[in-house]
Amino acid sequence: MNKVEKKQETSQSMGVGFLYLSQEDCIKAGGLDMNGTLQAIQKSFELHGKQDVIQPPKPVIRWGGPETEETRGRIMTMPSYLGGELDVAGMKWIPSMPQNPKKLGQPRASAIIILTDPHNGFPLAIMDGTIVSAMRTGASTGVAAKYLANPDSSRVGIIGAGVQSRTQLMAVVGVFGKQIEEIKVFDLDQDKTEKFAKEMTKELGVKLVRSTSAEEAFHNSDVVITATMSTYPYVKGEWLKEGAFHSEISFWDTDPEEVAYYDKVVVDDFEHVKSHGVDVSYRAVRDGFISDSAVFNLGDIMTGKKIGRENAEQKILFNPIGMSIHDVSEAYRVYQNAKKMGIGKDLPLWEAPHWS
Repeated sequence: MNKVEKKQETSQSMGVGFLYLSQEDCIKAGGLDMNGTLQAIQKSFELHGKQDVIQPPKPVIRWGGPETEETRGRIMTMPSYLGGELDVAGMKWIPSMPQNPKKLGQPRASAIIILTDPHNGFPLAIMDGTIVSAMRTGASTGVAAKYLANPDSSRVGIIGAGVQSRTQLMAVVGVFGKQIEEIKVFDLDQDKTEKFAKEMTKELGVKLVRSTSAEEAFHNSDVVITATMSTYPYVKGEWLKEGAFHSEISFWDTDPEEVAYYDKVVVDDFEHVKSHGVDVSYRAVRDGFISDSAVFNLGDIMTGKKIGRENAEQKILFNPIGMSIHDVSEAYRVYQNAKKMGIGKDLPLWEAPHWS
């Protein structure tokens, strides 16, 4: 009897249930282990490059046009399946409401992830996705920097001092380690920036200094990250030093015409980027500043189908939309840890099916 048949027989004889993991459970199960997250995201990017994933375009609930995502908010539904050694399906439901911090004193984003056995369709886990989502977004930049930034990168500039900036820096330091000499951070909120710099200096063991402007944060930085809720563009391509790697995980920080300053544009999945219709890489193609053929998928570079960095002088933009396969890969890692460690609550879906 194979594993699938054993799973199905067990489900039929003992009912069907799943593991519930709260946010606290996810943290106990290694959810904040960036090295583990980097490995999970490396796997999902590689499977994407090998086309061993199924990932439909993600539906978005909006109350208006794309620009309202940064004001009114949005809800995304992100399903996918990963093959290979993972062999797991899942979905992330992630609302993002920009007014939550001020109005409710709660995070902007919350998320729930469902993991599913792809052979019988029964749930494996229902779990908090907020930690998973933040960690995998940071790790995406880390993996991209590993392949696209100059290997001797030592200076980092980051715009934004929010939650997402934390995992971005965790990932970059996780990739480059002790060779990172300085991190410059700029945010419009000076008090928030000061607090962020102190906390992250202690956590990362790397000195964070406050910049007086976004331009100053860009100046002479080998790696630059823009992670803000800006509703208007402010980044200038001329700010970039030769050989700089820029990860823009926001939507509106860079104007499409500025993309012409970059020698190469890389995304996670350009078909999904086009479907979303918001990211600067898509708008740069739409508005004729770069050609469709000038945009590359990172998974294709990682698997050798396309060429990444070609010389030390190239300026490269990484503009990911965020893929469900990363959420599922990272969530599955946390779920497996939780099972081994006995963390979480086993809940029944049914003891016996009402109809069968």
